[in-house]
Amino acid sequence: MQSKRFVVVGLGKTGFALAKFLYQQGAKVLVSDHSPLEQLKPRVKELMSLGIEIEAGGHKEETFLRADGIVLSPGVNPHLPVLKLAKAKGIPVWGELDIVFPYLPCPVIAITGTNGKTTTTTLLGKLLKAAGKRVWVGGNIGTPLVEALKEKDLDFIVAEVSSFQLEINTSFHPFVAICLNVAEDHLDRHGSLEVYRQCKLKIAQKQRKNDWFIFDGDDPALSEAALLLKSEKLPFGIKKDYVPGAYLEKGKIIITLKERWEIPIEVLKLKGTHNYKNVMAALLAAQITGCELAQIEQTLKQFPGLPHRLEWVRSLNGVSFYNDSKATNISATLAALESLEPPIVLIAGGLGKGQDFTSLGPALQQRTKAVVLLGKDAPKIAAISKQYVPTFIVSDLRAAVRKAWELARPKGQVLLSPACASFDMFKGYQERGEYFKEEVYAL
Repeated sequence: MQSKRFVVVGLGKTGFALAKFLYQQGAKVLVSDHSPLEQLKPRVKELMSLGIEIEAGGHKEETFLRADGIVLSPGVNPHLPVLKLAKAKGIPVWGELDIVFPYLPCPVIAITGTNGKTTTTTLLGKLLKAAGKRVWVGGNIGTPLVEALKEKDLDFIVAEVSSFQLEINTSFHPFVAICLNVAEDHLDRHGSLEVYRQCKLKIAQKQRKNDWFIFDGDDPALSEAALLLKSEKLPFGIKKDYVPGAYLEKGKIIITLKERWEIPIEVLKLKGTHNYKNVMAALLAAQITGCELAQIEQTLKQFPGLPHRLEWVRSLNGVSFYNDSKATNISATLAALESLEPPIVLIAGGLGKGQDFTSLGPALQQRTKAVVLLGKDAPKIAAISKQYVPTFIVSDLRAAVRKAWELARPKGQVLLSPACASFDMFKGYQERGEYFKEEVYAL
């Protein structure tokens, strides 16, 4: 990288960290972002103090065509016209994984999937630490992977990786790759479910025969794709007894690899079939890395899950409220509906990201007594839901909470599980979830 000209595209958290890393390697770095300069402070000041150039308010063709290499932040669309011009000229375009992976000091356990990534990443990190492993946990979960390079004497890196990161990956090959599931999401970016699935599978395509691929064996498409990989395969699921692998038997999670582990689901704070699968994936990785069940069992039992993921908020006059704001796609909402006892009043809606909401219908009929909708794509969901259950469209989340409470009484569950992104009304799913909890406590 010495004296090479690199353009880093996007000055978010990852772009900022990558720009500093490239500079430290002796590269000449320019950061290009479409946002105006005043929106990029205070990161701009620190980068400019290092001699890193900043291009704000758009991307200039000449900037990209003069580069020796272009590095994209995860949120940047790799199909930008200026990137097509650069590729046509033979200028390589990389992502964070390609740039950082050669420098990582220890084996990597990488976790992807439409749903459950952060829960599984967090849980696995805690299990490995409980077993005495020196672990760095990060990636798409919140801390850029490049930050792991600051740590010393690590045994493992546990990294959540997204389809956006994997989309332009060419060389990343973790020691353990986990694909939890693939369902419709981000179709506004990837175009189709098949393209999205292929992005997810890039997590394992560069693996070697001594690496491991842990995947949902209940998904026929993932099982078929796994056959083409060089790595060792470990399926998990509830439809079959996967040996070696993980499965559910008589109320117990069974892990079969180096030894047989049995964990009764009744001792877990995590509930729901989707979470049992997350636990299976984490425990398979724990066995691969040499953990003993006695070392990690207490940590596993005490893990409560994460905020905004089927999080119990309170009970009021016979009605329980659950915050599942992280459910930004249909698959996650279906999992939440299956995890709670009917009758349920569902609060949903937001930005649908190109999803087809038809598959919600049968679950709404079986699990809910009413649906309260808000946000940009509320009418699209209502077109489906009103065929099955009483449906109400409201103006905001405060009105949604109050209407849902009214509908749920005298006894039932109110579930915020939007099946949509939040950016039409909130800064992110976290803000949406916190606002929901505030409104619930205000009742």
